[in-house]
Amino acid sequence: MEISQEGLQTLAAVLREGTFDAAATSLHITPSAVSQRIKALETSVGRVVLRRTKPATATPDGEVLVRLAKQWELLLEETRAELIGSGTDEDSARIHLPIAANADSLATWFLPVLAQMHHEHPVAIEVVRDDESQNTRFLRSGEVLAAITSDPLGIRGCTTRALGSMRYLPVATPDFVARWLPDGPTAEALSRAPMVLFDRNDYIQRDVLTTLAAQPVSPPISYIPASTEFHLAVQLGVGWGAVPEAQIADALDAGRVIPIVDHHVDVPLYWQYWKLSSPILDALTELTVAAAAEHLVAPPGPLR
Repeated sequence: MEISQEGLQTLAAVLREGTFDAAATSLHITPSAVSQRIKALETSVGRVVLRRTKPATATPDGEVLVRLAKQWELLLEETRAELIGSGTDEDSARIHLPIAANADSLATWFLPVLAQMHHEHPVAIEVVRDDESQNTRFLRSGEVLAAITSDPLGIRGCTTRALGSMRYLPVATPDFVARWLPDGPTAEALSRAPMVLFDRNDYIQRDVLTTLAAQPVSPPISYIPASTEFHLAVQLGVGWGAVPEAQIADALDAGRVIPIVDHHVDVPLYWQYWKLSSPILDALTELTVAAAAEHLVAPPGPLR
């Protein structure tokens, strides 16, 4: 089996751009040439690698090849940057580094890590943002080389490092509590009290609600799909919500919000990254682990 770099690059372009025509434009070739390269790749590996839909999607075998394409691209860019050296235009040699992160980490402790990486290394980091429970799919599909996840189960070909836990506190404004939860978060009160969720995949808020209510309840929900705006919505009395302790500490100290219950939720986070001999990826990993040790609750026990 021979896998050409040209075929891998073309496959990655089709999946990135969504169609053969768009991939052709990005690669500066004809759509016919794109089709020929994909057919040649499929013939070489003996597998169908693309679903010819709009947008095009990878088959499970195609995902394996996309991961290889991304890894090869990173190693090639690192080699090019090392050969070019520091005597040329620094910006032209920056290495594209796609990763996935959750919004709360970006808003609290992870963005300074990315800033330090940009200061110390010739990188251009692309962050794919989704819930920490969803980020492993970006690793499986080959879209990213590393991700902050809540999944301790390692993906084949990846290394998993425990980072620690992000602590969430269920809070609301004093006026909100007086109006909606005067006798505490009873099931009846929680069924009526407005609640703020990040989005429809926000399992953290739903887990807190399940913990507080002795029976299933369906409160009115407002969706605020941005980390900073989410905790501001809670401070403005839109509803109650579980907010990262690091984000809400000042508002708690000032009395703008109060806990609705003496309870917190710790969400374990993990750093998963592809096993590559990559100095850039190793550097990002060490900075991420160090920052997490400073800002997160102590990590869970060793992974098996």
